[in-house]
Formats: sequence, structure tokens, C-alpha cells
Amino acid sequence: MNRHYAIGLLAIFGLIVATNAAASINICQGVADNIFVADITNCSNYFICVNGQPIAQQCRNKYFFNGNTQSCQASNATCLKCNASVLSSVALSRTCNKYALCFDGQPLLQQCADDLQFNPQLNACDYPQTVDCVANQCSIYAKSPVYVTSKASCSKYYICMQGQPQAQNCLSNLVFNPVKNQCDLPAKTNCTITPPGKARSLQTAAMIAPRMVDINCPTVGILEFAHENPNQYYMCVNGKGALMTCAANLYFDKDMGACRRKEDILKNY
Repeated sequence: MNRHYAIGLLAIFGLIVATNAAASINICQGVADNIFVADITNCSNYFICVNGQPIAQQCRNKYFFNGNTQSCQASNATCLKCNASVLSSVALSRTCNKYALCFDGQPLLQQCADDLQFNPQLNACDYPQTVDCVANQCSIYAKSPVYVTSKASCSKYYICMQGQPQAQNCLSNLVFNPVKNQCDLPAKTNCTITPPGKARSLQTAAMIAPRMVDINCPTVGILEFAHENPNQYYMCVNGKGALMTCAANLYFDKDMGACRRKEDILKNY
């Protein structure tokens, strides 16, 4: 069967599902109350997360929103700028698992599957044990210090101070107890952190940069579908195609249209 024809059939079959999935991403899912998240389509707009739901807001006086400082400012230096000639991904500040994919000059909101987090060093979704992002739990409006468990180590934790997570480590042979918000004996906690597969470094897990490819894509909509290599997949956006690569030890799930752990994919069968 002609490769372009086969890809075209897959695209038609999955277009409606993929488009609806992209549109249904809740930008405040997993984000604590009173955290501000940028609107990737307009740098003057942002959302306040309340009970897991976004409430649209706009900066006054033609100011621009800065997700890092959680404030509006005169400078547009932190605004998302998508280069039409380059495929790139940019972390969405304070969400940990969402990012903007710059595709043909347009920002597309994306979300990592399962409990994966976006790794800005790899520009891809990755194991939470590797990324260890907790900024989605640190509001500048917290009335008291917020303690957050680390996803990388049982003996590590964070204290949110003025909206910023400050890493802390327990003394030797102690682990963090989230019930007491203090270091404790291992027997008094229930912390189990599974290493993300084989030991790896950013160097050994180096990503293959996404690139534009000539495939038969639908002229309208967004679609992801499988590549011959289970670690890669194709992405179509309004008639243009790209070859994407999952982070090390992650594989493309054709049913979800996302990179996932192999064991999580097998749960569906």
C-alpha cells in the first residue's frame, strides 16, 4: 500500500478524536488554587486556577503576563514567541505537565500523559522522578508555608516560600513524612519511588529533535499517529506533518496519542 495513502487513512480515522482531545485540555488540572497560568494565545491574558478550573483574566494598561513572577509587567521579554521555521516546545510555567508546542509559528497547548512531567532540558514529557517539578503547588498567596513531597527522593521535600519551591533534604537515614510535614523514620512513612527504568543521564537520553516531514496530512485539525519506531510518532497540524520522538524509555500510545510508559500502555489491553 502506498505510504502516503496509508497515512491518509489513519489521519482520517483519528482526526476527530485527536482534535477533541487537544481542545479538552484543562490548563488548571493538577494546579493548586490561586496560581496564575499564562494564556499561550495572548501574552496579556492569563488564568487564575480555582478548584482546578481556569478563570480568565487580563493584564491592565497593556501590560504582559509573566508566569514566573506571577504578575503583569511592562516588558514582553517572557512572552511566548513561536518561530515559524522551527519546531520547538516551551514549558508552561506553574503547570509541570503542560507545554506549548510551536508548530508552523502557532502555539499548541499540549499535556503529558499519566503522571509524566514536561522536561524543559529534553523538551519532552519525562518521568516525574527525573523532572521533579512542584511549582504547580506553590502559590504566592499561600497564607502559610506549603510543604510538598519530592517525586525524585523520599528524603527530599520542598517548602513553598513566596510562591517559589525551596528544596530541602532530610538528615541521613530519615525520610520526609507528608502527614507531619517533617523528616521521620522510614518505618513511619509510606514512601516508595520507583527509578525510571534503566539509569540514564541527559546525555544518554539525548532527544532527537522534531523535524518537518512530507506526509499526507488532513488539511484541517490536529492528529498524532504511530511511526514504525515505537519511540516515535507523526504529528499533523492543518495539513503539515512532523516527526516527533518520545523521551528515553517512553513509547507512543496510538490510542491516547501520547508518549507513555510501556506498562501504562499495556494496562489498556
